[in-house]
Amino acid sequence: MFAALPTPMVSAATAAPLVSHEAAVPGIAPTSDADEGVYTDETGKRLGCTPVTGVDNPHRSKTGIAASGHAWWEKGDCTNDTATILVCLYEYYTDGTWRRKACAENGNVKPGSGSTVRVPVRRDCDTTASTSWRNQADVDVNDEIDSSGVGMRQADIPCQVTGPDQ
Repeated sequence: MFAALPTPMVSAATAAPLVSHEAAVPGIAPTSDADEGVYTDETGKRLGCTPVTGVDNPHRSKTGIAASGHAWWEKGDCTNDTATILVCLYEYYTDGTWRRKACAENGNVKPGSGSTVRVPVRRDCDTTASTSWRNQADVDVNDEIDSSGVGMRQADIPCQVTGPDQ
């Protein structure tokens, strides 16, 4: 017969196991929609970092009739000075789907929110009918393990794209 393994106590406030690194055993992760958990090396030293993802509301571009959005990042507890940012615009359809209309990526973005370090994305409008849009970004710190770093903002703007999805 096998001896039962100790079940770690879990704090409801943090969902973190209340056992030491040495006493922990493999098990089933708690069900969650969030990117929770800490990655460690063999000695228990924490790996990775948590960048802060910034996105603005989708909006009409000042330079024409287009949907526009921007993304940026802050270092959080990360040590590297560049990240790859993928930012995409999605338009809502009445079948309940968000359809991708444009994406932009930059693999050498410094932290900060100023205009020189934001990644812009835009898509020309076919009409000025009001439609719901989402601006969603994924930040991946270069050469460093990091959390998902995803941000999203939503707004209704006078821009409708009737052409093909991207």
